Amino acid sequence: MRIAIASGKGGTGKTTVSVNLARTMGVPVQLLDCDV
Repeated sequence: MRIAIASGKGGTGKTTVSVNLARTMGVPVQLLDCDV
């Protein structure tokens, strides 16, 4: 399963949402956090 969290604006909470979603899933995950 691949889930993308994206927004064109900074400071919208993408990292917070991603980390909390990963923890909630309860399975091993890989996160990639980058600014473009």
